[in-house]
Amino acid sequence: MKEFWNLDKNLQLRLGIVFLGAFSYGTVFSSMTIYYNQHLGSAITGILLALSAVATFVAGILAGFFADRNGRKPVMVFGTVIQLLGALLAIGSNLPGHVNPWSTFIAFLLISFGYNLVITAGNAMIIDASNAENRKVVFMLDYWAQNLSVILGAALGAWLFRPAFEALLVILLLTVLVSFFLTTFVMTETFRPIVKAKEESENIFQAYKTVLQDKTYMIFMGANIATTFIIMQFDNFLPVHLSNSFKTITFLGFEIYGQRMLTIYLILACVLVVLLMTTLNRLTKDWSHQKGFIWGSLFMAIGMIFSFLTTTFTPIFIAGIVYTLGEIVYTPSVQTLGADLMNPEKIGSYNGVAAIKMPIASILAGLLVSISPMIKATGVSLVLALTEVLAIILVLIAVNRHQKTKIN
Repeated sequence: MKEFWNLDKNLQLRLGIVFLGAFSYGTVFSSMTIYYNQHLGSAITGILLALSAVATFVAGILAGFFADRNGRKPVMVFGTVIQLLGALLAIGSNLPGHVNPWSTFIAFLLISFGYNLVITAGNAMIIDASNAENRKVVFMLDYWAQNLSVILGAALGAWLFRPAFEALLVILLLTVLVSFFLTTFVMTETFRPIVKAKEESENIFQAYKTVLQDKTYMIFMGANIATTFIIMQFDNFLPVHLSNSFKTITFLGFEIYGQRMLTIYLILACVLVVLLMTTLNRLTKDWSHQKGFIWGSLFMAIGMIFSFLTTTFTPIFIAGIVYTLGEIVYTPSVQTLGADLMNPEKIGSYNGVAAIKMPIASILAGLLVSISPMIKATGVSLVLALTEVLAIILVLIAVNRHQKTKIN
């Protein structure tokens, strides 16, 4: 934790806010699919989840634009205010004897929207307040904090979701209140925008057009989408594969079937990140960001492919370790590399564009699940292998273009 205390105060606060947000996700958000399904049915639940994904994407786009125009802090404060309104509405919608799932959905839509405003502007703040020497460490700590808080939040959520959902909502409100206080009264601005006459009349579409015309960054985004597609298998084909093909075993009288194996896989990943993140970061500190991207994503792909080609506990458990070791190396490397490729004057807009990788990768991963009955696990594995090759080629091209630009 020495690295944490050596950071700029704003970076420490940003990491604390990320911890609180991820903790809230672990306690409540991760179980909201069950909540909607119980009250509204599976068909409507699917539509609501799709609307939530669209709303969070829009939040990222708006946050990126306004963070460049007005500074990071105002966007983050506005985001926490929206979260507060959502948390209060969630509590009011789930009073004993007066449960309203529709207003609960609106409440969580507000919370997600506000949180993504905070995260996108906060990512820009990380780049503002860090430097080339410590930026990778900051992204490493950011990833570490998220995984630790998810573990703690998931444990609390699993314990209280059914018997004391209202208590979880109160905890959610308290975490948002703390975030609001830290953002509003303790955090300072890291970016003072100087809007030129030409930029004064620039609308959001023109701002993002400038980013989209940066060929080097967009090539990198292609590589990032490819690797995110591999990561998204965690929520898409991996559950399907384990549910359909995993060979159930009994360990110490405890039955482990597909769904439980998925939980073990998730817990294993989070625990390894918390325990090994600092050690692996120290071992790879002299690696270039490109090398970290390539080797990290390669291990992720190998681990996920191996998970799909096996159906028994021990090989899948080992595959989970391989995947997670790759993700530990990959995550801070890809984030730092992406930051290096951004135009310093439009960091917010670049972070807004970066928000597209999740919905695009999620759509592609969903399509892969749809065709998986035809191509089987072997075909899915081949798609992942080709995707990884594409990612490596694209990141090599992007870095090479960037280096040539710096020389010229």
